[in-house]
Amino acid sequence: MKKVLCIVAAGLLLGFFTTSCNKQCQCKTYVNGALSSTGEAFEVESGKKCSDYNSTVSLLGITTEVKCKTTF
Repeated sequence: MKKVLCIVAAGLLLGFFTTSCNKQCQCKTYVNGALSSTGEAFEVESGKKCSDYNSTVSLLGITTEVKCKTTF
């Protein structure tokens, strides 16, 4: 019985690690708070999170913001 539990636990861990590596991000661009465009989903580079792709730029009273979220 202990062997079966160990095998099941190992399978669950393996499944968790393989699904967590295939995360994708989708970014949306906002201009002055209004949604401007939605980009296609892309795979995250190793060692990065989706929030690493967020950015905000203000120039001459116009604010452009990119917000990225994880998709599965």
